[in-house]
Amino acid sequence: MVRIEVGSIFDKKCDLLVIPCSDCGSVTGSVMHDLESHNLPIYMRPIPLGEVYFQDVHYENASTIAYAASVNANTTTSNKDIIAQIAKAIRKFSQENNILSVNIPLLGSGAGGMSSKESFTTLYNELGGDNQTRYTVFCLTNYVYNAISSNYSNNSETEIARPRVFISYAGNDTENAAWVKDLASKLRECGIDARLDIFHLKPGFDLPQWMTNEVVLAGKVLLICDNYYMQKANFKKGGVGWETMIIQGDMLVQGNNKQKYIAIVREEEVEKALPIYIRSKFALNWGKKPISQEQLEELVLRLYDCDIEPELGSVPAYVRKKMGNTL
Repeated sequence: MVRIEVGSIFDKKCDLLVIPCSDCGSVTGSVMHDLESHNLPIYMRPIPLGEVYFQDVHYENASTIAYAASVNANTTTSNKDIIAQIAKAIRKFSQENNILSVNIPLLGSGAGGMSSKESFTTLYNELGGDNQTRYTVFCLTNYVYNAISSNYSNNSETEIARPRVFISYAGNDTENAAWVKDLASKLRECGIDARLDIFHLKPGFDLPQWMTNEVVLAGKVLLICDNYYMQKANFKKGGVGWETMIIQGDMLVQGNNKQKYIAIVREEEVEKALPIYIRSKFALNWGKKPISQEQLEELVLRLYDCDIEPELGSVPAYVRKKMGNTL
């Protein structure tokens, strides 16, 4: 799906951040300033016109950036064929790498001389049919946004955002690891982008940076707590130890957001599962039993931030009568 917003591609978190550049690798002064201010790498090498160079980054708002060669450096021009080729490459990469959100500018407009409407229409035609990934196209001014959106609707009233959920667990117990994989699969079947190392951690990835990206980009984090997890978290051992340090730091900056972290207890006794730093938090005590449909549905509702309490009914007639209310 394609959405359109006013602002900068650097304003909101995403999985993939698209950087416009020329085929010689140059960027505009404003883009250079944004890259430098966010400590992002500047790729100043040639990229064939219409192609895209993807790179994993250490950036709090995205895990990957894409340098899109959308402008011919010699003629300072662009056209819809170039933008369409770039859009196809971005869509292919997103589908192959389970990318759920992409921030993209109006490629080819500005330095490339294309009109904003032509750029957006080209992007929309190539990306609009992808229902797996949300592509947010950013307009720098309200004037451009209004000119484009007059013929386009975001349909925000009917769109339900898919929660991004990172699952932190200890893989020592093979039964627990299989249980976690099953949970993640069930959540993904419910439209939730459940992020799990066995699904998303690829050979060559920097492990601590991958963990950091997943925790920061996640809307919610599930802590699958058994005795192994508690021991590793308390004594900062292994991958769980790394994640614990990242999570504790993230908790400090969450402010009033108390619902990002959800602990699920997989022991019969809570004291044998919960790490010290989250013992004051309400946890879901599921024990060692298989996941029931009722537990799954309750968790899915919580991850979608839905109210789970029953609706309030009418005041009973006998109460009204007792209180002398005849209405």
